[in-house]
Amino acid sequence: MQLRTGHTCMATVCKAPRLPALQRSPVEQLRSPCTVNAAPQQSFSCDHAAASAAVSRRQLLAAATAAAAMLSAATSPAAQADDFTKTASGLLYLDVREGEGASPQPGDVVAVHWSGYTKGYQGKRIDNTSVRDEPYEFVLGGDGAIKAFSDAVSTMKVGGIRRVEVPGAHPELSYPRDRSARFTNELVSADGKIFKYRYGPQPVELGGQRALDFVLDNSTLQDFNRTLLFDIKLLSVRKASR
Repeated sequence: MQLRTGHTCMATVCKAPRLPALQRSPVEQLRSPCTVNAAPQQSFSCDHAAASAAVSRRQLLAAATAAAAMLSAATSPAAQADDFTKTASGLLYLDVREGEGASPQPGDVVAVHWSGYTKGYQGKRIDNTSVRDEPYEFVLGGDGAIKAFSDAVSTMKVGGIRRVEVPGAHPELSYPRDRSARFTNELVSADGKIFKYRYGPQPVELGGQRALDFVLDNSTLQDFNRTLLFDIKLLSVRKASR
């Protein structure tokens, strides 16, 4: 759904949209210049002139790398609430692919690809690291990532893909709503508009961060409007350097 400045909420309660299925893979996007409307009813528009343009081998290889990290269930129906497992902390998760080997241990350095959405408010995309092939790394059990990420990855296996829902009613699992607790004084963009989060993962682009900050900062929203959805793929696990 598109964010409209004129959007209003009846009695400060906004109806949470049905999150669309994942977008097409980067390979598909390169092979066809069709654009995807991220609204629940997706639509496509194609520039037929651009469709005849040759795609370089380098572009295809880069796209294939990114596509490998996308969920294999990109065309499957959206998961239902009953499909999710609820943890003791209140986190909800659904394993799309199991992965192999042992789960990481506290203190291990894990690398993941992730995509995120403001599920409870207009389904805006926050980020997708697989598109630019920039994995997010953090120390499991450390203080570098939000609790939802540590909890979710702690029982995953390498190669596994997990969909994670972070209920807005559990702010302790998510990013701090207090801006002074969410941000540091360190700038992470050349334009001076993006400050570093204390806890990752942090959206790279300004639009994604604004979408996330909006649901965290807007005092008129209800808890369910602050629900976030993440798709996480565990890429690797290694012991921290001593």
